[in-house]
Amino acid sequence: MIGLGIAFILIGIVFLFLVPWVGIPVGIVGLVLAILWIAGFGRRAAEPDMPAERRRL
Repeated sequence: MIGLGIAFILIGIVFLFLVPWVGIPVGIVGLVLAILWIAGFGRRAAEPDMPAERRRL
């Protein structure tokens, strides 16, 4: 998800100079995705500690 966010930010910066009405929304979407990644959305939940019997396998 962070890769997609960075890609959108870079594309938004490029299009900001070429087509501003496209670059601004694309950049905003990229920022939102990056902020969500930093906040922890889209990550897997931590697994609980495994019992001792399963650790030996």
